[in-house]
Amino acid sequence: MLEASYILMATKSRVERVHGDFMPWLRDVRRVPVRYQRALPLPVVKYHQCVVLGATSHTLTIGVIEHKGEQWLALVQALTGTAIFPVLVTPERMRLLISRVERYQRFRQRYSRAYYVLQLPFQMRQLLLLRARVGA
Repeated sequence: MLEASYILMATKSRVERVHGDFMPWLRDVRRVPVRYQRALPLPVVKYHQCVVLGATSHTLTIGVIEHKGEQWLALVQALTGTAIFPVLVTPERMRLLISRVERYQRFRQRYSRAYYVLQLPFQMRQLLLLRARVGA
């Protein structure tokens, strides 16, 4: 899990863009925290091979597999409305992280649909009882 102290130590000043070739390397990231899994749309995550790993009050820490250009940073900043602090992640780790995010979102969609389907007969019964009372 990414600790906030690591981010603060790596960024002594507020980083709004990557300067030169300097980009920190994050080796042992295992999971994307649940609260950040929906910070970026899944098509953007899959196309750009990036995931949100953490956040501070004004900055998102995003894991990427390669050094991205200024245009990419501007795109993600426009999408999220916050400054971006990119960190490098190995491509194997990134594939694992993206597959976990995708699996979680699929599970969440199925669960919400199943919950709705389970609630539908109860709601229909309540509606029929209400109509019977009003009509009587």
